[in-house]
Order: sequence, then C-alpha cells, then structure tokens
Amino acid sequence: RRPPVTPGMSLGLLGSMWLAAVLNPGMRVNRALRATYSRRETNRFISDGRLQVAHPGKEFVVITNPDVRLNAGDLVLLDGKNVEWEESKLAPHNHMKFNKPAGVICTTDLRVPNNIIDALQRLGYDGARRVFPIGRLDRDSSGLILFTSNGAIVNPLLRAHERKCKVYHVTTRPQASDDDIRRLSSGVRITTAARRDGQVTEVTLRTLPCVVQRRQGCEMRFELQQGLNRQIRRMCEALNLQVIALHRVSFAGVSLEGCKAAGGFAKLNDVEEVAIGARMKPTRNERRTPEEKAARLAKKKDKVRRKLATKEP
Repeated sequence: RRPPVTPGMSLGLLGSMWLAAVLNPGMRVNRALRATYSRRETNRFISDGRLQVAHPGKEFVVITNPDVRLNAGDLVLLDGKNVEWEESKLAPHNHMKFNKPAGVICTTDLRVPNNIIDALQRLGYDGARRVFPIGRLDRDSSGLILFTSNGAIVNPLLRAHERKCKVYHVTTRPQASDDDIRRLSSGVRITTAARRDGQVTEVTLRTLPCVVQRRQGCEMRFELQQGLNRQIRRMCEALNLQVIALHRVSFAGVSLEGCKAAGGFAKLNDVEEVAIGARMKPTRNERRTPEEKAARLAKKKDKVRRKLATKEP
C-alpha cells in the first residue's frame, strides 16, 4: 500500500504531479494550448515568462510552471494578447442517441451534403463538445445512431469480439417464407467488404447464426451480434428478398426510447451510459436512497454505542 502523505514529506516529481492533479483537476496549461501550439512551444513560452493567466475575478500572473492547471473561466495571455485554449474539453462528455432519418449520410465530413452532423445541428443540437457517431447506418437505412464526445468508448462498442447486440426491423419484398426465415437465422453465404491490413477487400463468408422472427406481413425482426458491411441487405439479397426498409431500434442495450420520431435525439440516461461503458456501474451504496443511507448510518452508530457500553466497567 502507498504510505500516507505527511507534512514535510518529499514527494518527488511524479508525486508532486499526482498531488497537483488531485488538488486541482483542471487541464495542464501546456496541454490546453495544443490546438495552436505544441507542448514544447508552450513550455518554451513558460520558461521565457511570456504566458500569463487570470482566474475568474483575479489579476493576471505570470505562469512559471507547466504543471499549472487551467479551469473553466480562466483567461490566458501570450505576450499580452488573449489566447484561445481548449476550455470546452473540461465540459462533461456528451453521450446521445439519434433517430436517423433515411437519406442522412453517416459521415462527419461537413463537405458531404446531408451529412449527419449538419442534420443533427439543423434539428437543434448545440452541445458544448463536438460529438461523432459510433458506427454507422447506410444512407437508405434509418433508426438508432449513438453519438459521443469520448473516443475511448468507441472501439469496445464496435469490436467484433465484443458481440454487442443490434436489433433491426426489416421490411422485404416479397414477403419472406418460413424457410427463408429459418435460413437467415442459421446463416447464409454473402460477399461483403472487409478491411484487412488497412485495405478494403471483398470477402465471401457465411454469416453467424442470429435471431430472425416474423413481426407482421412483410416485416421481420433481426437480432445480430455480428456487424458486417450492409450485412442484412446482403443476407436478404442472397435469398432474392429486396429490402424496402431497414430500421435499427436498439444497439448495445440502448433503445429509441425518448426519440422515437424520425430526427429525434436525446441524452443517454445513467443506465444507458453504464450499458455503453461511459459510466461505471453504481455501487450498492450509490443505489440506496437518502433515507436508506440515513437508516444504515443510525444503525451503525447505535451498534458502536452498544459496543462501547459493554466495555465500560
């Protein structure tokens, strides 16, 4: 176990950095300016005494240490001129769900007409942090797309071996027969695009078994853990079924609840953030109500009082 920190104790360089981060969890100044200057350049500005910072309601002071941390509302000057810093990175991460309408393209390239970022902003999203989609749906498909500002959670959601569940409602023409549904469930051979060693190539393989159920008329419900390119469309094409509509209703335990209308979006709640790995699962104590916590505390105090009473002569 790490020994406790005591007054007068020498922490060393790493210990000092750790203590500074605990006492002030803001952003290091040489990281905050990285959008316009490298860390080495910022460190040089600091050693030359060219950077100043003013905390809200305080006077400007010269920054003498690259470990100085900036917090929301701080102003930074370089040679007496205001410098923009990545203050927005201090805001909490955004995690959202979006009911993508058909026709919207899942790309963050703003040069592409009808891209999903423009569509989201037209519909009223104005978050403090830039968000990007987790995965994609093709242009003609609709339904659930997750957005996040935290790149650390993306790969665990999209890696094939993670087997995240995805649910789709699919309408075909003609109507799938019972034999078609059985074959789709057990897996069919398709040719699709796959990325290997940085190159996109065509591969032919048999899809993994999945859950396929008839809903009503020409509509089916697909529940997949695989995520090949245009997988459902190619599976249906292999059986001469034309996909008329493809709508995703669930991904990784998150549903369209709260944004069921096309173009609707909503922030993820705590349970949904836990499901996608954006939040730690609450402990048993965190799940207790204030009344339950107070009752447990009173019970512990009473137990201590009774224990002390038995030790009295």
